[in-house]
Amino acid sequence: MKTHYKLDCTPDYEFVVLAINSHIKGYKLCWNINNQLGFNFEMTDAHIISEDLEFTRYCMRNEKNDKFDILSNRSKKGFLIPSQKSVNYFLVIKDENWNEIKESFLLKLRAINEILLVFELDLEKTKNSDRFIIHDKKN
Repeated sequence: MKTHYKLDCTPDYEFVVLAINSHIKGYKLCWNINNQLGFNFEMTDAHIISEDLEFTRYCMRNEKNDKFDILSNRSKKGFLIPSQKSVNYFLVIKDENWNEIKESFLLKLRAINEILLVFELDLEKTKNSDRFIIHDKKN
């Protein structure tokens, strides 16, 4: 009889994910965030989960090398996070100082008229949260 082993580990995420509810297109959302926060989001390669699931992605790095990615939750064939169907975009933030800037960052995002709702996802409780891990190619 074969022995089956199951790896049971809780991933330790080095990023924070904000869920954004907005009815505007991704490029317009980036434009609004760029103006409000002084960012410089640019469209980059799609975030690919499988052959059928490709999601629009906008990326930005600041002078401290913190990384911000905006991912669309919808593709032609499904959702990035199926349990969050009402969410339009996810903002993946890799910033070591997140806890210090969190309140002011959220206030600035909520000041954008086109953003209806912003909240932080609990990655430990969210199914498919490993889909937020972005593997960029190094040149």
